Amino acid sequence: MRFQGILAVLTAAILLSACANQGGSEVRVPEKGDPSYFKLRDSMADEVYVNEDGGKKGWIDTVRRIYIAPVNASQMQIIQPDGVDASDLDAWHLDDVEQAVLQEKFASAMARALEIDEAYHVVPDRADAHAVLSSRIIALHPYVSRSEVQAGTKVGGAATMSFALIDPSDNTVMIRALDSKSTDNIWAFDNVDSDQTALDFMFALWGQQIRRSVLFLQGRLAEMPQPILLKPQS
Repeated sequence: MRFQGILAVLTAAILLSACANQGGSEVRVPEKGDPSYFKLRDSMADEVYVNEDGGKKGWIDTVRRIYIAPVNASQMQIIQPDGVDASDLDAWHLDDVEQAVLQEKFASAMARALEIDEAYHVVPDRADAHAVLSSRIIALHPYVSRSEVQAGTKVGGAATMSFALIDPSDNTVMIRALDSKSTDNIWAFDNVDSDQTALDFMFALWGQQIRRSVLFLQGRLAEMPQPILLKPQS
């Protein structure tokens, strides 16, 4: 796949626990510590939790049609470098036009990735889906302040997202992934427009990662390393 090599290069080395040092907030997902979910080790994402409900055994194998829910950016945290003025946060607010562009970019990138080689079919109606892909932008981590950007400093950073694959028949979360990726243009999330290819690129990488991971869990992709299920959580 054309993004495979780049994916390995861009996987962020930042620790998700860094958010715990910013205003007492911690990045985590509801499934963390839930004994009904196994945690995958050696997966492509930073953290992956799989629902092992015996009544749903084999559900993942049935998934072919996927509905992509709008990405949720309503509670996005901005994890700024130490010493940055808190007033800087106001500039990260997205207006309605920027929100619409963000949604279009996310949906398009996810659909293109999932439908490569006709692996999955993205449907426009949730009622027609075997699975719903839900997502949330949890945090953005700019590496430098705005004043440094204005002075010509490289504008890198990282983004943390949560993804869930949901059974639409009862809205049960079957798979949850938490992942961070680095980018050389984190400010694309601050001023979203149709020319922001950094967003297209990051969303495409996540789409490829989701596609390959689900294919592997279905036994349709043999070359990925075998994830190890760890249980119980505590």
